[in-house]
Amino acid sequence: MINICLEFSTESSNFTDISDYKTVYEKMYKPLISFLYAHQECPFSFYFSGLEFDFIRQKNPEFIEILRKLVNRKQVEILGGGYYNPVFPLLFPQDRTGQVELLSSAIRKSVGKRPRGVSLCASAWDPSLVTSFETCGMEYVQLDSSLIPDDKNVFLPIVMADRGKSIKIISIQNEFIPKQNELPEDFIIRIKKAIEKKIKSSDFYQDADRVITISLTRYSVNTVLENNWLERFLELTVNQYSDDLKLSLPVNCVRNSKAFIQSYIHSGISSDIAKWVTEPFKEIEVKGSSVNIYDFMQTYKRSQALYNRMIFVSLLVNNCHGDKMRKKAAREYLWAAQNGDAYVCKSSGILVSSQERQNAYRKLTDAEKLVRECENFQESLTSFDYNCDGFKEYVCRMEKYNACITLLGGAIFELNVMKNSGNYADNMSRIIPLDKCSDNYEKGLFVDHLFEPEEYENYINGRDCKNGVFSGNIYREINFNSQKHEIFLETDSDFPSLNQTVNLKKKYVVTTNGIMVQYIIKNTSPIALKAKFVVESNFAQTCFKINTFDSYKIEVVNNNQIEEKSPDNLEFMKNVDAFMLTDTDNNVSFTFEPNEMANLVSYPIVFMRKKTDSKNLEPAGRTLSLSLAWDVNLSCGMEMEKTINLSIIPGRKKSRTS
Repeated sequence: MINICLEFSTESSNFTDISDYKTVYEKMYKPLISFLYAHQECPFSFYFSGLEFDFIRQKNPEFIEILRKLVNRKQVEILGGGYYNPVFPLLFPQDRTGQVELLSSAIRKSVGKRPRGVSLCASAWDPSLVTSFETCGMEYVQLDSSLIPDDKNVFLPIVMADRGKSIKIISIQNEFIPKQNELPEDFIIRIKKAIEKKIKSSDFYQDADRVITISLTRYSVNTVLENNWLERFLELTVNQYSDDLKLSLPVNCVRNSKAFIQSYIHSGISSDIAKWVTEPFKEIEVKGSSVNIYDFMQTYKRSQALYNRMIFVSLLVNNCHGDKMRKKAAREYLWAAQNGDAYVCKSSGILVSSQERQNAYRKLTDAEKLVRECENFQESLTSFDYNCDGFKEYVCRMEKYNACITLLGGAIFELNVMKNSGNYADNMSRIIPLDKCSDNYEKGLFVDHLFEPEEYENYINGRDCKNGVFSGNIYREINFNSQKHEIFLETDSDFPSLNQTVNLKKKYVVTTNGIMVQYIIKNTSPIALKAKFVVESNFAQTCFKINTFDSYKIEVVNNNQIEEKSPDNLEFMKNVDAFMLTDTDNNVSFTFEPNEMANLVSYPIVFMRKKTDSKNLEPAGRTLSLSLAWDVNLSCGMEMEKTINLSIIPGRKKSRTS
C-alpha cells in the first residue's frame, strides 16, 4: 500500500499586505477548505506559521472554525514548527523549544489539538534538533528528500537517534508534485512506477507500506485546484486504485507503520535553496545534503551579519536578570527577529531581501533596549570575535547606538541606532551579472580607498573600478583602550601605478554622541605619491513604505552655503565643509564634519535581483553611498592627516521639507 500525504503551505512567515492575503485566501485556502469539508474521505495537512495563523484567525475566523471541525473528525492535521518560522539550526535550544511551544499553544487553543509533526523552514536540518523536538513532544519531522541518503530513501519512515533521543522522519518528495496539465491517471501511474522501481532495488522491507508526502505551495497548488483535478484524483484513489493507494495523514503513517529505517541524517537544506549556495545569486544544482544553512550564510554575507547580531542579542536576553516581564517581552522581540524570511530565501522569493533583514534588526534593537532597562547599563567598547571569522571585532554599545568595527577593511559593518531603526550598515555589494558593476568589498561605513586619477573618475560616476587599495585589507591592531573607547589600526598596501608602498593609520574614538575617525597616510616609497584618498560611508534603506529613497534628506555646507539635496538630485560637489544626512522616517540624523574641506561623492545604488521562478530583475535593496575625497600629493617619507567626526542625533526635529 502506498500512503499519499497531501499538504499545503504558502511558504510565508507572514503576509506582507492585505491584497496578497486576499489573493491566497480566495484562490487557495477557500477552495481547498470547501473541497475538504465536502469530501470527508480526503485527508489533508496544513502548515501555518504563527503569524500567518493569527492573521487568518483575525481576517477569516470562519476558516479556523471549519479547520477545527475537520481536525475533530480526524480528516485534517495541522503541522507544528516555530511560531515565527525560524531556521531552527541557527537558534539556541531554549529559543527552539520556546518557538515550538508558542505555535503549538496557539494551534491547540484554536482547533483543540496540539501538533505532533514539525515542518522546517527551508528544510534546514541539524542532528541537534532531535533533542529539541522530542522535548516538545513532537513525534516526527518532515525533511526534503534530498537530505535523505539514496540507499535509505525508500519511502519508509526513518528513525534518527542523537545522544539517546530519537525522532521519526518523513521525507517530502518534491519530484511527485503534479505537473501542469498532468492528468490524475498519469500522475498516479508515475508515482507507482517510481516506488516500484525503488522497492526492487532496495533490500528494506519489501512488503511494507510506503509513505510519500507531497507538499504543495502557492506556486503549485493551482494545478490540483483547477479543472476538478483533486476531485478526479480522489475518485481514482477511492475506487480504481484502492488496493494500491490510500490518502493519509502523516501522523497516522508514523504511528501505524510496521517498518522503519534507521539512519543518521547530516546537516542539510532543501534542494530548492541548496542550488543557490555555491555562488552568490547563481543557480547551480547540488545535492541538498551536501550543503547546509551555514554554507548559505557564508555565501550571502548580509544573512551572516544578521545571524551574528541575533546570536549576540539572544545571549543578552538569555543572560538577563531582573524584571521578568521585560525579559519575557525582550524574548518575544528576539523570536520575532528569528523569522526565517530574513535569513534564507524561499524557493520562489527574492534572494536575500533587505526588507526582511531590516525588520529583524528593528526587533533585535527593541529586544536589547528592554534588556538594558533590566540592568544597570553602562556604555562599553569590547573586543572579541563577534562574527566567528577568526578575527576579532570591536563592539561599541553606547547609549544612543550600537556599532561594530571589523579588521576587514577597518570599517563599520553594523550601526544600529537605539531608536526603532534597522541596521544602517546593512548594505549589499554590487555584482557584475546583475548590477553591471562590481564593488569587490563590503560596503560599510568608513571604508577607505586610495585611487589612481582614472579609477577615481570611474568611482565618482558609479562605474566599475579597480580595488581602492585599502578597502579589502585586513587591518592590524596597534593599540586598543577599552576605558578611553579608542581603537588604533594600521595597514600597508602597494599603490598600483608605480608599485609604491603606502601606510595608513586609522584611529577610532567612540563617544556617546558619535564616532571620530582619524587618518594618517604616509608615503613609504622612494618616489612621490599622487592619488585620491576616499572615505566611503553607505547608508542602507531602512524604510520600505514606499519603493524609493524619499525618507533620506541631505543638507550640505558648501562654500558656507547650505544646500538641500535628496537622493534623486545628488551631484559631485567640491569644497564641502560638512553634510548632514537625515532619515526622516525614523527621525535620526547623521552629521559628517571633516577637519578640512573635501569633495563629496554621492549617489544612490539599487541592487537588482531576480526571483528564482522568474528571469525578471526586481529591487532587492537600496543604498545611499556618501564619500569624502581629498587629493594626495606626498613626497618620499611625508604624511598627511585627515579627521572625520560623525555625530548621531536621534530624535531631531523634522525639517519642513521632510
